[in-house]
Amino acid sequence: MKIRVGAKESDVSIARAERLAEQLRGQDHEVEIVWLPDTRDRESIGQLRLGLLRDDFDVAIHRMNRVPTTPVPGLVMAAIPLRDDARDAFCGRNGMMLSSLPDDSRIATQGPLRRGNIRRVRPHMQFEDLRPSLTACLDKVAAGELDAVVASAADIAAIGRQDAITDYVGFVSAPGSGAVGFECREADAELVEVLSQFDDPDTRICVITERAARAALNVSDAVSIGAFARRSGLLTLRVDVIPHDGSEVMTAQIGMPTSEFHAVRCGHRAAESLRLRGAEKIGRTSEPDPEPEDQERPRASDLSHARVLVPREEGRLSQGLREAGMTVDSVPLQRRDVLSVSSTLDGADWVAFTSRRAVDSIRELGWTLPREAKVAAVGPGTADALVDLGYTVELQPTEGWGINALLRIWPEGTGKVLVPGSALLAPTFVAGLQAKGYVAQLIPVYTMKAIDAAPQELVEAWNDGCYDAVVIASGSSALAVSQLLGWRDDVAVISVGESAAAVLKRVGVDVAGEAATYEPSETIELLRKAIEGRDTQG
Repeated sequence: MKIRVGAKESDVSIARAERLAEQLRGQDHEVEIVWLPDTRDRESIGQLRLGLLRDDFDVAIHRMNRVPTTPVPGLVMAAIPLRDDARDAFCGRNGMMLSSLPDDSRIATQGPLRRGNIRRVRPHMQFEDLRPSLTACLDKVAAGELDAVVASAADIAAIGRQDAITDYVGFVSAPGSGAVGFECREADAELVEVLSQFDDPDTRICVITERAARAALNVSDAVSIGAFARRSGLLTLRVDVIPHDGSEVMTAQIGMPTSEFHAVRCGHRAAESLRLRGAEKIGRTSEPDPEPEDQERPRASDLSHARVLVPREEGRLSQGLREAGMTVDSVPLQRRDVLSVSSTLDGADWVAFTSRRAVDSIRELGWTLPREAKVAAVGPGTADALVDLGYTVELQPTEGWGINALLRIWPEGTGKVLVPGSALLAPTFVAGLQAKGYVAQLIPVYTMKAIDAAPQELVEAWNDGCYDAVVIASGSSALAVSQLLGWRDDVAVISVGESAAAVLKRVGVDVAGEAATYEPSETIELLRKAIEGRDTQG
């Protein structure tokens, strides 16, 4: 088989991707590693899953302690190989251990769980993030520029730096620590079979147990969950609820017969024990509001009476739908995070902008475009934003908007094209520019992440059936709706652009219409057919 492995260009991800590639090549498979830009983002799961659903690559490697407990339809964790060391390792300068480190020492680590655990025994430490990489931080410790690093022992081993470990932190780590998972599309049956050869049943059952306990606990943001399971005749599980302020930990331990069925039950029973002792009340000042009562609303059969959700910021698409008479709620379910990047736009012959968000991001970064560079934009909204900054747009589609429309009119030639854009941008745009003869490169200046929770008013309106349709204009937006709202059979789904259509198809959403371009007129006609055609469909 030809297998494409998706991986971020970080030290740990590179090591694990190359290891898997070597194993697959040893079985006579042809392997290509598709590198994703390293945004130094602690949470890369969404970026990898979006790439799988868009068919950018075939396999993603996840650290199981970071994978959300809610699965994504259309994807399957084909293998969870034998777990490496699940402990957290301490790497101190001059061979020091955590107990011997002076107060106010600087420790580089990630996540509130590790910091909460350390505060329990060493409350007077200073913390900073593991940036720009685990390797760089370990080098700083060796050079005396940093006092210590606390990180996954498995990650340290993956990059071959076990010699830096001076101690092991005796706390329960996050559920799934030390384990990786190989995820692929569920429909790729042959690939699922190939990857399943790497699966370790004991590790899978233990990881399922730990994650089941985490999923069953609805704790506050003031605490973290640690969990570790062992399978040796009996399946045993320990779960810790760790307050971030370093106060007393709440612990539950349980043992059960060992099977995948008992794995979930074991996790749920441990969670129930903690719940009864008040684990979910730690850090909360009041009880959540009661669930709203269900309300019925008749479905619109006329476009002018329809209520449509556009889960993104206000823009030309929302405005166009509103001008056609619809009630449109434009509610972003993602946030734009501007990235700290070392690259520049110097030396570019062309600078191509694939969204208005990219323009806003370079403005916030304080970047200016090279004077000699020509500027291209995917549509009028992006072009208007560039003009507002004082730039002249020399290439812009007049028929249709979006990256495919821009590629169609892009002239063949040579030179350097830089694309300041989203870290989630599909690689097809850069590949299309390269096919026309250019040296093209994506410069990730921002990324999109799902917000922690949808606004309560939106959740209530969605659950009460107040919307006739939802318009999905990107693959990441589709994942955000899946995660924060879920899909309703009585709400027509319209996709805009190839990325949205591909992701919706992979997650099994029935799409009422697919708009190829971002021009509102195409989406309006699809909405008209979906909404006004309800009567003729019975």
